[in-house]
Amino acid sequence: MRSKRGKEIKPTLKNENLFFGALFLNVLITVMNTTMFNVAIPSITTQFNLTATLASWVVTSYSVVFAIGTVMYGRLTGLYPIKRLFTIGLILLGIGSTIGILADSYYLLIVARLIQAAGTSSISALGMIVITRYIPEGRKGAAMGKVAAASTLGFGLGPLVGGLLTEYFGWRFLFVVSLIGVLMIPFYRMNVPNEERPKEHFDFNGLFYLCIGAISLLLFITTENVVFLLGIGFLLIFWYHIQNTQQPFIAPSLMKSKTYLTIIAIGFLIFFINFSILFISPLLLASVHEASVARIGFIIFPGAICSALLSILIGKLLDRIGVIPIIGGGILLMFLAVFLFSSYSYLSEWTILFFYLLSSLSFACITMGLPNFLSNSLKPDQFPSGFGILQLLQFFGGATGVSVSGKILDMGTRESLQINFIWKSSNYVYSNAYFLLMILALIAGIVFYFLKKHESRSTLLSKEM
Repeated sequence: MRSKRGKEIKPTLKNENLFFGALFLNVLITVMNTTMFNVAIPSITTQFNLTATLASWVVTSYSVVFAIGTVMYGRLTGLYPIKRLFTIGLILLGIGSTIGILADSYYLLIVARLIQAAGTSSISALGMIVITRYIPEGRKGAAMGKVAAASTLGFGLGPLVGGLLTEYFGWRFLFVVSLIGVLMIPFYRMNVPNEERPKEHFDFNGLFYLCIGAISLLLFITTENVVFLLGIGFLLIFWYHIQNTQQPFIAPSLMKSKTYLTIIAIGFLIFFINFSILFISPLLLASVHEASVARIGFIIFPGAICSALLSILIGKLLDRIGVIPIIGGGILLMFLAVFLFSSYSYLSEWTILFFYLLSSLSFACITMGLPNFLSNSLKPDQFPSGFGILQLLQFFGGATGVSVSGKILDMGTRESLQINFIWKSSNYVYSNAYFLLMILALIAGIVFYFLKKHESRSTLLSKEM
């Protein structure tokens, strides 16, 4: 759009407060869709007589589709207006939630979760693209802080709401909460600018190869069935495809950048750890401390609400001191949190409250820091695909973490695998799972060291491309 004098006028949100109010609520519900069901897993496991591995798919299936959806919606912004994509996503959320309310079997529950994820993935991807596209440079950190606050609050409010609803009404009522998000459609349609963008080619073949490869890899990790290794070959086909296509789904230059690979490695590891904590902790509270589902929610909520409030301050701080200290501080906090989980969470359920505060605050720092780093480093036309693949790897990391954690808890029941790393009790299996997360947090710290070292040499990622 241009003014009468020929100068280009950058579109803006018609009402930022209304837009961010709607985005805050939708991000909150999106995250709660994961955490509510984490708390309800013991009830779902009992009702359908599931193993820990099968139960983990209530979360894993959602995370896999969510991860792929974030990439897809990001790329679709080159074909369709953002407000239309918001509408489609929220309609899918409504359909999935309705099916979930009526679900009377484990498999129908999984179908409902898949459709929900296909809808909620639009919120994360499109919300961040709107921020980078329409919010001025000096206020991006504060805007991301609001989104991070909603995310952090969702990780705490989800267990509380999920615990209360599951305890008194049953897990099907968790889907009712999600229906509230559909009411936000008018706010996006009124406030997101009308876009006049040239339509880009959409690489559907590349999307297909990537989806099949990613899902096959996760199925192999979860089931240990070597048949799924055949599907992983699609990842090689995908890599060959994007290097020999004019407008590939993901630019090969992104995947060859050492700095970018470092960023997505940190995202993968931190999401692996955080989602694992969310999966393991409710089971630990129920098994070791004999806490009810409702009580589990009350234990997790205080830490989350405190870190959500701090997220807004961190967002403002990010604009002042830069992104590198925020990311580094987040990784340090996560290492401390999982060390304490592994060593002392058997002492009392109240220790878990404090440990969860540290891990959720760490997660907020990372979820703010990594997108901000990319928005300042990538060119505008690179950001949708760059952020999309970051989201894909992050939530794939989260899904893998839940699957691996489920396998560790299952293996702990086998006498031949009873190895006690930390606790001197019969509940050592939870300590062992947290111990693995501690190792991964240490690896994330090492990866961050290389990112910081490279950043001191060059502040622009695009120079590598």
